[in-house]
Amino acid sequence: MKPLEGIKVVELSTMLAGPMTARILAEWGADVIKVESVNGDAWRKQAGTTMSPCTEAANPNYDMQNLNKRFVCLNMRTPKGKAAMFRLLENADVLITNYRVQALEGMGLAYEQVKDRFPRLIHASVLGYGAEGPEKDRPGYDYTAFFARSGMMADLAPAGGPPLIPVGGIGDHSVAVALAGGIAAALYRRSATGLGDKVDVSLLQSSIFINCTGILNGFNGRKLPRDRYDCGHAGSNTYQASDGEWFYLAIIDFRRFPEFCQAVGLPEIASDPKYATAAAYYKNKSELTRILEKKFLEQPMDYWHDLLNRHDLPHEILYHYKDVPNDPQAVANHYVRPYEYPDGTKTVFSNGPVHFGSVNPGEIPCRPSQKLGHDTRGVLCELGYTEDEIAALYAEDAVR
Repeated sequence: MKPLEGIKVVELSTMLAGPMTARILAEWGADVIKVESVNGDAWRKQAGTTMSPCTEAANPNYDMQNLNKRFVCLNMRTPKGKAAMFRLLENADVLITNYRVQALEGMGLAYEQVKDRFPRLIHASVLGYGAEGPEKDRPGYDYTAFFARSGMMADLAPAGGPPLIPVGGIGDHSVAVALAGGIAAALYRRSATGLGDKVDVSLLQSSIFINCTGILNGFNGRKLPRDRYDCGHAGSNTYQASDGEWFYLAIIDFRRFPEFCQAVGLPEIASDPKYATAAAYYKNKSELTRILEKKFLEQPMDYWHDLLNRHDLPHEILYHYKDVPNDPQAVANHYVRPYEYPDGTKTVFSNGPVHFGSVNPGEIPCRPSQKLGHDTRGVLCELGYTEDEIAALYAEDAVR
């Protein structure tokens, strides 16, 4: 049995964060019913964002957030479409939405409007800037509320250069992981109290949490952004090998510094008064970075990777995104999944962020999305609608 087997989730969301939250819950065993408007989730048409192919049978850019769901289309602008939505919620355990509060209020689906009618429902929301404050109603995207507002875009870029260029989805998917955990906690609370709860995670909130170390640095006066020579210390920095590839050296524990110096052929550095104590080591970080920089340019990446591995010295090659699908470690742990659609289109998906002992990660379902409204009729039947009632709903454009 999967952890969330028997849990019914109704997802009323678009783009990335809300859909990915629901996808995670589906991977954990929940029955996820994605409710779309007659226009569909806007992300269905954004394949170019990841340069993904998009055919009649294959839409991997959309599927990354929408695997293992059922797809229902309701016209919430009609009384019968809205009534069908409320009927869905009667037996639902969780509602996931990223609609702004004003829009939810217009549909009668804001938390305060449904909590008494559905006392066991977990009402889970993705927000941009939070539920309170003067900017609570602003539209938020991960580029804006997550990257720009938190300091990440300005202060993680190298000093003297332009701001960091973010990759879409990092903020959204961070929110999804947090919101999925919050939903699970709320379900546990409900098992004890019988009562649902309101759970929300904002893009700004998630980014402030993830960047808390950087924020602490800023609070304490560290000058940001920095360049490589203004690092924390030379043992924790990026270095380039002779073949042009980069790696990250992570000699975090100063006690291993002499061993490191011996291994890379710089034994004299460990006894040099400029670097022989922790205080001196930190003080002279720029000069030491330049010494190590020159040393690492003597050999190609494979040489340094092998050498540092033999001495169990922590480091990592700077992989490129294109390398990850074929990374043997990622493949062995089922972190990535190659997939081929019926029409021959090939892609790669990332599996969810959690493994359970009760679930074989190699057997997690990978059911791609379907066309808008693909499961509408079947779900309406489950809700007790008769064939005549269903026909009338379609005739009146209340569903699709």
